[in-house]
Amino acid sequence: MRVGRTIVEALPPSPDRVIEIGPGQGALTRLLLERFSPVRAVELDPKLAVDLPGRLGHPAGLEVVAADALTVDLDQLTGGGAWSVAGNLPYSVGTPIIRRLLEHHRVIATMVVMVQLEVGQRLVAGPGDPDRGFLSVLAEVYGGAEMIARVPASCFNPPPKVTSAVVRMAPRSSAAAPGVVGRALELAAEAFSHRRKKLLNAIPTAAARDDLASRLASLDLDPAMRPQEVSLHGWLALATVFPTPLERR
Repeated sequence: MRVGRTIVEALPPSPDRVIEIGPGQGALTRLLLERFSPVRAVELDPKLAVDLPGRLGHPAGLEVVAADALTVDLDQLTGGGAWSVAGNLPYSVGTPIIRRLLEHHRVIATMVVMVQLEVGQRLVAGPGDPDRGFLSVLAEVYGGAEMIARVPASCFNPPPKVTSAVVRMAPRSSAAAPGVVGRALELAAEAFSHRRKKLLNAIPTAAARDDLASRLASLDLDPAMRPQEVSLHGWLALATVFPTPLERR
């Protein structure tokens, strides 16, 4: 219950409607309904979806959608304007769900979700942080993330084998041109798949090595940097000096 209160209190009062991902037995749903209406709950398990309204006393503000958050039509789900998103995301699919939601930033005002601690650390990791990865860059592109709380396993019964974290994000459109953002994310995704390599070797391009080093130097980027040391500004700058589609060397 304490974790649920943390999630609810981290949500702003506006917009006054919330999409909940994975309501399960409805513990968080009940708390959300105290502040927001409607609460549109997306539940993968068909039995839990059918039972949820009755379990909560058939509240007027509850809408249950029996669907998979990984495949549900987000345009249809968020019809009618901006929504907040809340939820205790399943550890196994938390990252792809977050990626889908961040990329749907046009109608999602705020997200407050509980994830595995390692995912939360990646979301908030800045340049030079060993936890920094593609998810960090993606979160930065769409507004950044902040960790609200760490949640020890002892908060749950039965306790999971991992520590959790509550993370808040306020997705927004990037100030950079869409084409530049797309190329920056493409570059980052490729580079982080070789995160132990130096930037000179991690950037997927057909450019000659000397040419590549020259382009990096023109951006004040050290060719010896690792991908996790590059800032969002650096990825966006890289996108302007490398062609698209990328060609592997």
